[in-house]
Parts: sequence; structure tokens; C-alpha cells
Amino acid sequence: MKNYDIDRILRPAFKLFLMYNYESVSTAKLEEETGLTRGAIFFKYKTKEALFKAVIDKYVFDFKPGSLDIKGVDSLKEFIDRFLIGIEERMKEMQSLGVPSIHANGFNLLYQAAKYYPEFNTKISAMFDLGVQIWENIIQEAKESGEIKPTCDVHKTALQFRYLYSGMAFEDSFFKGLNLDLLRDLFYSLYDELKNENSV
Repeated sequence: MKNYDIDRILRPAFKLFLMYNYESVSTAKLEEETGLTRGAIFFKYKTKEALFKAVIDKYVFDFKPGSLDIKGVDSLKEFIDRFLIGIEERMKEMQSLGVPSIHANGFNLLYQAAKYYPEFNTKISAMFDLGVQIWENIIQEAKESGEIKPTCDVHKTALQFRYLYSGMAFEDSFFKGLNLDLLRDLFYSLYDELKNENSV
């Protein structure tokens, strides 16, 4: 099929899977949301399950915010700022879909994936581990450079940053979504506690 734009299918499908449970996303709904025929929708992904997996792969596992790229990052403080910018960009992208209760529905989508995507738990665990490892790497570098105190426990500090974000994201999803200003304030407070006062 010439000029086959997979995003014309995946983005609308992503929106539908956010709005409805997996079981409730029918071919008719996919046709209406994409403006495509059944044959065009399932040209590459032959079943709804395959389409659902493709959506999760693209919008969960393949999503690489700039905040997680530590190349060129000179300090923990700079990484924190990049991380927060990445979260803000992700939130704007999700809100642009126009899905009601987008934040709560985002978590619901993950629960749906755990049920209908056979390898999901293994892959999401690896993704979470990678996220902690990235924090550990940048914190270790900050420790070695003298930016933060030499007594800092790298692993525990990485988990503090990680769970501050994930915990707030989950709780706030029941209301208006992640309070980014509060998260920024908490991140900076934690950083101030870690900062080596003797560093330049």
C-alpha cells in the first residue's frame, strides 16, 4: 500500500485505548476515529491485539523524552531541569489528544496492557530499572565531581527522585494531573539537601 502512514492509525488508536477499555474498542470505533476502512487499519496489524501492542510499544516503550538523554549533561541540577522539561512535554502531548481524565486514563491504559500484552510486565520492569539506572549514573557523576556530598547513597537517592515523581504522578492522576510546580519544588529541595556546600 503506497503512502501508508502508520501514525494515522496508531495515534487515533492510542486515543481510543485511553478513552475505553481494550474490550470496548471496536473496529467501528477505529474506523470512525481514523477515517479509514477496516482493510486499511488492519493492513499491517492483522488483529486488534497486534494493534494494541503496537500502540503500547510506540507510546510507552519507545517513548524517549529528551530528559533521559544524559549526553552533554554537566550536572545533576541540569539533569533535574531536563527531566522536568521532558515531563512537561509529555503532559502537553497527552493533553493534545483531548481525552477526558487523561491522567487517570493513562494509568488505566497500563493496567490494560498488563492484561492484554503478554510481555508487558517484563518490558515495563526493564524500563523502570533503566530509569533508576539513569538517575544512578548522573548522581554518581555528581558525587565524583564534588557537586553533591560524598556521603550520598547513590541508589537510595535515585529511588527518592524516582518515587517522588511516580508517586505524585499516580496520586495526582485522580485529580487534575501531576502538579509539576510542586514536583519541581520537591526535586529542588532534595537537591539542596544533597548539594556539597564546598563545591564551586
